Amino acid sequence: MFFLNNFLILENGYIFNCKIINKKNVFGELIFNTSNYGYIENISDPSYKNQILILSNPHIGNMGWIHQDCQSYTIKLNAIIINNYSISSNFRSKQKLFKFLKKPIIFDIDTRFLISIVRNSGSQFCYFYNFKNIFFVIKYLRCINKKKIFYD
Repeated sequence: MFFLNNFLILENGYIFNCKIINKKNVFGELIFNTSNYGYIENISDPSYKNQILILSNPHIGNMGWIHQDCQSYTIKLNAIIINNYSISSNFRSKQKLFKFLKKPIIFDIDTRFLISIVRNSGSQFCYFYNFKNIFFVIKYLRCINKKKIFYD
């Protein structure tokens, strides 16, 4: 269900070891939301197009996916980053979060520390990839420092 030995690499050089569900290579701008509830509305918000959303609530997924609470029925996010993924137990839930989302769910990261990095150093691009060797991580970081890649 989830994969180990994955790295989240920030533009300023921070590297986080994490786990992932729905594994894909992801690139995008980090943004965060500090609300305690309503993660379904945050994930389905169309204004988060091509961004990676950090959710500060420690347990995400316990509500499952409730279609009535969606802002939009297409997910515009590239990925979400959470602290702990929980199994859904809500009677309104029709699907589990990872089955509906079909986007990477990055978890087992200290999201409070990650949010403080984004808050203190400003907008950060990040890249998520499964590296087999630390050499590739360092090589990629040097590439990011030389030029900044933007997307539409």
